[in-house]
Amino acid sequence: MTVEYALFLAETRGLKFALGYLASCDVSPEILMRTVGHPESRRQRERRQQPRNA
Repeated sequence: MTVEYALFLAETRGLKFALGYLASCDVSPEILMRTVGHPESRRQRERRQQPRNA
């Protein structure tokens, strides 16, 4: 959950702000950096398996 919020912060407030948030939570910034470095793999997993209202 912390990393998801950090990803949201990176998209809305910037990467530096998100990295600061992770540091304050004692979470390794490597997780966020890998996600930012390969956004296509994250987005592929986020897609729904079934369309809504199907």
